[in-house]
Amino acid sequence: MSVAGLAVSDYVDVPVYLNVPEFVRLSVDSSSPDSQFDLVFNPATPANPSDTVKLLAEANVSYNVNHSVTPVTGYSSWANKLQIAIDTSVSGFGGAGNVVFDVTATLDVLGNLNLGSLTTNTKIADVTFTITSL
Repeated sequence: MSVAGLAVSDYVDVPVYLNVPEFVRLSVDSSSPDSQFDLVFNPATPANPSDTVKLLAEANVSYNVNHSVTPVTGYSSWANKLQIAIDTSVSGFGGAGNVVFDVTATLDVLGNLNLGSLTTNTKIADVTFTITSL
């Protein structure tokens, strides 16, 4: 008695669907020396103090970055002199992908010496950066 085997094959196609919603995220880049603006005025070499922080934008859509300044109570006169500059000239800024860009804070101390002195490490404001999809 012998049994003969039958070679049979079959297949089925299963569709694959992908759903990737709009995604934007903003964080301080790990290459940034710190995550705060340290503005130090030196009377020996007078110039308006400035400091730069590197931010990382991650997005799969076009986006825009804005900022707002919230003064600490009692320091609004200083916080109102704060200028924030976002470097939008870096390649890829505002488009899908990962981009590291500089943000610089400058304080007009020279034009406002009449506001007096502040002790070291006086926090005058918080700067909030917001990334939004377009």
